[in-house]
Amino acid sequence: MNAIFRPHGRFKIWIEGQFLLTEVTGPWNRELIEYWAAHALQLAQEFTAARPYIAITTVYESILCPNDAIDRIAKAAEYSQTQLPCLYNLIVAADDVEGRDLVQSTYRRIGLHHFFSDFSSAKIWAEQALKNHQLPKP
Repeated sequence: MNAIFRPHGRFKIWIEGQFLLTEVTGPWNRELIEYWAAHALQLAQEFTAARPYIAITTVYESILCPNDAIDRIAKAAEYSQTQLPCLYNLIVAADDVEGRDLVQSTYRRIGLHHFFSDFSSAKIWAEQALKNHQLPKP
């Protein structure tokens, strides 16, 4: 990590079944995203093409971050889709998360199209997506 600043924000990351779960409290900076990405990559090594995963990130307090952090999130999302067995990256941000409505179009532009207001809705969607992926193709 080529850090200019110390990481701002907090995160927790873990695996449950075929989900790579992150809880992040913002605002955050690029340095936090780089620190998180290193942890995410290490955990993602547990998944395979035969056992892919869905990443669900739940955001608390604020989803705001500088442009260089958005760029780093875009790289991580692209890498997960092209180099790792990640089916989808989902974002959970309640309506009261600062900046939620402001950044949705930016997140969609970088390839994060699945936004949810609560974790249970995201998990139900993800469980169905995993089932659909695992169905035999006719």
